[in-house]
This record gives sequence, structure tokens and C-alpha cells, in this order.
Amino acid sequence: MKAFLSLLLVFGLLLASPVTAGPNAYEMRIIRKDILKAYNQLTDMWKEELYFDMYELGQRASRIKLSKGEFAQRMVDLAWKPSNQIEEIKDVKILYRNYATVHVRMQFENKVNPTRVLLKDVIFTAILEGKGWAFDLTKLIRTPYDGKFVDLAAEKKNAELTSQRAEAARLQKIQDEKAAWEQRQRDFKAGKAQPTPEEEERMKLEAEAAEKALAPDASGDASGDNAAKDTTKPAPTPPPAANP
Repeated sequence: MKAFLSLLLVFGLLLASPVTAGPNAYEMRIIRKDILKAYNQLTDMWKEELYFDMYELGQRASRIKLSKGEFAQRMVDLAWKPSNQIEEIKDVKILYRNYATVHVRMQFENKVNPTRVLLKDVIFTAILEGKGWAFDLTKLIRTPYDGKFVDLAAEKKNAELTSQRAEAARLQKIQDEKAAWEQRQRDFKAGKAQPTPEEEERMKLEAEAAEKALAPDASGDASGDNAAKDTTKPAPTPPPAANP
């Protein structure tokens, strides 16, 4: 009876606990490929202003909120659309097997004056519905007013500052390691510590390198000796003068 109750309890816990295991590496590659395929279809239609076709890639919940005609009219009323420049896929975050976010840097152009452009970072949510990935239509009718404007000059400055800080940290680490090794060697000489086999090998290599750096250059000495020998050669005897 106790065994039966234990099995029943375990079975109940399994039913009550949600399955939290995420997709494995192989599944992640397949899911990412399918999401990007659907996303590229959506943006290609968007650039061509095929709004009725875009509606078919909308999530079920957003299609309940917006009719096909209303969605198409809202998209027509927008003053901006994606330019023909290829957008930068910054990241695809697969949170579950049926839910992901696509992080994109997109350039938009004005429909009336295509020379007017703006750059924005936009996040699209993708949900697996049936056999295909669908996107939020209510997000599209707010784009590009929804999203974050991109300041390329500020990004470049921040990248330069980050690089400078990383380089300064790298140089400081080298100095700290050098100072620690010098102090370690002083402790060896003072008898305060005993070197490990690795440290003994390091000191041996450093000593050999120092001796090699101080050794005279054999090729340079040889050339100097040859030059000295050449200067000690007797001058050639002039030919005898002709008799008148």
C-alpha cells in the first residue's frame, strides 16, 4: 500500500511540474533557421508593401485584434518602411521551443522621400503557431515609432572607451604579474620561500635568455677582425720610373 501511494505521489508531482527543459543544440540550430526564414519572408513583403501577405504571418492573437483590411490600412498610413539595405540580425534569443525574440538593427526610409532614413534597434517576438512562426502585427503598425534610435557616433565612442579600458586593464595585469614575480624571486634569495619546479624552470629560462642577450655577436667580431687585417696590409709597391 505504501509503495502504491509513493508511486501515486511521484506521478502527481510529474503532472503538476511544468516541463522546463529547453531545446538542445541541434534543435536550437533548426529553430533559429526556421525563425530567420519566416522573418526574412516578413521583411521582404514589408519592403514591397505587400501588407495583405504580411497579415498571414501574424500571430493569432494579433489577427483577432486587427482585421486584414485594418492592418493593411494602418501600414499604408505609416510614413516609413524598411529600406532595401540588408538589416543586421544582432541576436535570436530562443526562450522556449515555441517562443523567441529577434533582435534587429533596421534602416527605415521615408515613403515620400527615400533619402530620409533612420536607424533603429527593434525587437520582434516570434511564436510557433501550427507549423510556422508568426509575428505580432500590433508591433508592426507601431514601427518605426516603437524601438530604440541608434546613435552610431555614441556607439563608436563607447566602443573606443571600452577598448581603452580593456587595454589599460591588460597592461596593469602584466605589471602586477611582473611585480609579483620579482617579489617572489626576492623571497627565494632571502630564504623566505622555496621555488616550485615550474618556478625553477622559469628562472633557468630567464637566466639563459639574459646570458644570450649579453653574449657578443660572433659574426660582428669576425667582420671587425677582417677589417683590422685589411688595414694592416702593406701598400702596393709603385712601378719603377722609366729611363729617359
